[in-house]
Amino acid sequence: MLTKLLTAAAVASMATAPVLAAPANSASKLSLSGVRAATASKKKSELAPAVIIGVLATAAIIGGAVALANNDDDPDSP
Repeated sequence: MLTKLLTAAAVASMATAPVLAAPANSASKLSLSGVRAATASKKKSELAPAVIIGVLATAAIIGGAVALANNDDDPDSP
């Protein structure tokens, strides 16, 4: 059981490491002023489906690691 937990934790940390390592606002160093002007967008954001796909992919990776770590060596047929 401990092996499964450690495997799932390792997979989760590898899947989330690039997201956590990215800077929060990489363009802030390039800005000349501390104030940014905001304008209303006319189109709907296309980022939402990408976030959903990323979350589902991460869940699939973690689920696959847990399934592979399962040591169920008993035969299913009698």
